[in-house]
Amino acid sequence: MNMFEEIEKARKDLPKLNNITKEVENYKLNGYQKFSVITYFVCFCVGIILGNLFPVCGNSSNFYSVCTTTEFNFSLMIFFWFISFLVCLFFFAIGHIIALLTDISNKLGKKK
Repeated sequence: MNMFEEIEKARKDLPKLNNITKEVENYKLNGYQKFSVITYFVCFCVGIILGNLFPVCGNSSNFYSVCTTTEFNFSLMIFFWFISFLVCLFFFAIGHIIALLTDISNKLGKKK
């Protein structure tokens, strides 16, 4: 038996682009998911602002308390982006679970 013949038998065709776009267009975001997406974009901008508001000392002189130049705080920005991503992902997941439970409830309600 040829391995390539077995692969050809078991292979499924990829879904057409029209089918994929129809499925994506039918998906609607609920309130939790909209809140999550908007919050993430706001937190993305706030992370950039925080990185600029709390700079890191670039070069210091002989005295430790004197900072001659300041640099953008990338670590604070990345940390804020990561935390906001986790929080927004949590809210998005809650919204997705609520949407799934609503769909199940609607399907069970129609059968009665």
